[in-house]
Amino acid sequence: MSQPLKNEKERLEAAAEKLLSYAIKSGADAAEICGSYGLRTKISLEKQDYHLASSDDGYSLGVRVLRGQRQGFASCNSTEPSELKEAALRANEIAGFSPENPHYTIQKTENIPTEAPTQLVDPALIDLSIQTQKDWTRLMVAEATKDKRFKLNEGTLEIGTSLSLILNSLGTHQIEADSAASWSLMGMGVEGETITSFDYFSEFSRKAQSTPEKIVQSSKRFVSEVIANLKTGSSQSYKGLVIFTPRAVLDILISSLSYHLNGRVVAEKTGRWGLNDRDKPILSPKLTLTDNPWLLDRSGCSSFDREGVPTRPMHLIESGVLKDFCLDHYAAHALGLSSTGHAAGGPSSLPTVSTHTLCVLAGTASKKSLFEETQKSQKSFLVVHRYSGQSDPVTGDFSGVAKGAEWWADGEKKYHVQETLISGNLFDALGKDLVSVSNETMVIDSDEESPTLLIDNISVTGG
Repeated sequence: MSQPLKNEKERLEAAAEKLLSYAIKSGADAAEICGSYGLRTKISLEKQDYHLASSDDGYSLGVRVLRGQRQGFASCNSTEPSELKEAALRANEIAGFSPENPHYTIQKTENIPTEAPTQLVDPALIDLSIQTQKDWTRLMVAEATKDKRFKLNEGTLEIGTSLSLILNSLGTHQIEADSAASWSLMGMGVEGETITSFDYFSEFSRKAQSTPEKIVQSSKRFVSEVIANLKTGSSQSYKGLVIFTPRAVLDILISSLSYHLNGRVVAEKTGRWGLNDRDKPILSPKLTLTDNPWLLDRSGCSSFDREGVPTRPMHLIESGVLKDFCLDHYAAHALGLSSTGHAAGGPSSLPTVSTHTLCVLAGTASKKSLFEETQKSQKSFLVVHRYSGQSDPVTGDFSGVAKGAEWWADGEKKYHVQETLISGNLFDALGKDLVSVSNETMVIDSDEESPTLLIDNISVTGG
C-alpha cells in the first residue's frame, strides 16, 4: 500500500479492532465491523463559472452484532474510543429488542484469490496537486464550450482516495485502498428557438497519466451527442422493431432484470425465478449477462464485498440459461447456499444485495447490420438512447419517454424526436422478441457494459 495511506490504514484498523472488542464485551455473540476512510477534493462548476474547490476527509465505522437470532446495527463518524463504545452499546441495545430471524449470520470468509485485482491505487493521483486538478477542470470546460451551441449547466471534477475495511469476530480481516479521478457534465443544446432537453454524463479513471486524454475525449463525445439533438422532427406511431443503444439497454432492461437475480428476492419468492430454474433457458439464447468485479477500469471494481467475501467474475445468464443468483450471507443462508460476494453497502447501513459491474456480452451481428435488418422490415423506425419513465421490475412492463431518440427512414438518420413514448415488456424484449445483438459493446459511465440490441414488438407513440 502506498505510503500516503499508511497512517490512515493503521488508524482505521486500530479503531475497528476497538469497536469489535467493545461490541463483544457489550454482549454480542458475534460482531462485524465495516470501516472506511475517504479523502476527496472536488471542483464544481455552475453555469460555466468555477466554484471554490472543496475538500473533505474522514473516517466512518459501522458495527453489526448478533445476539442469538437478533441483529443490531449502529455507526459513527469517529475513531474516538468514547464514540466507538457508544456505537457498540447502541448496536447491542437494538439487537436486544429486534425480532428474531434465523437467517441473520456473520461468517468467517476465505482469503482473496491471487488473481483478484490488488492495485487500485495510483500514487500519482494521491499526490495530485490542486493546481493540476484545476488544469484538468479547465481542460474539460474548454472542450465542452468549443461549440457555442452547448450550454454548460453544471459539472464536477473530483479526486478521491479511500480505504475499505471489513473485520469480524470470526477472523475475517479484509482491507482495500482505492484512488480515482471522476468528472461529470450536465448541459443542453441551444440554437435559435430550438432547445434540447438536459443531458448528463460521468466518467472515471484510476490512472493519472491517461486522465487528461479521457477528459477531452469523453467531453467531446458528450457535447457532440447533445448538439446532434438540435435537429428535431416528428415520429410516427407503430408497433415493431426498435433499436436500443447500450445506455438504453442498461437503463430500461438490465436494471429491471437485475431485480430478479437478487438472492433476497429469490428467498422471499417475490421474483420471477427460483432455484429450480437454474440451468434452464429463461431468456433468448442470444443473451449472456455477467457480473465482473475485477475490471480495473470500472467503478465497481473490488476484491471483496460488504461482508468481506472475496468477489469473482460470474455468469448470471449464459446464452439465455439461468446460471446463478447474487447472494449475500443472509440470502445464501435462507436458500441453503454460499455467498457469491454480492453484499453491498457501507459503514452507515446494513448489508444489502447488489451487483458490481454488469456486462451484457457482445453478439455476432455488426452494428451496421442491425440497421440494415430493420430497414428491410420497416421503412422507418426509432433508435432509443435514453429513457425517462417507469419500469415495473415484477411484471417487466415499462413505459416512458424516449429521450434524444433518433428517427431513421430510407436508410439514414433523419433527425432526433421529442416526446415520443415507448412501451413494452422486459421478459419479451430479452426473450422471444430479441432479434439481434451487436458484436460491438460500449461502457456506460465507466461501469456497466452492453451491446446494441434490435428488439421487436415495441410500441412507439409518436409526438
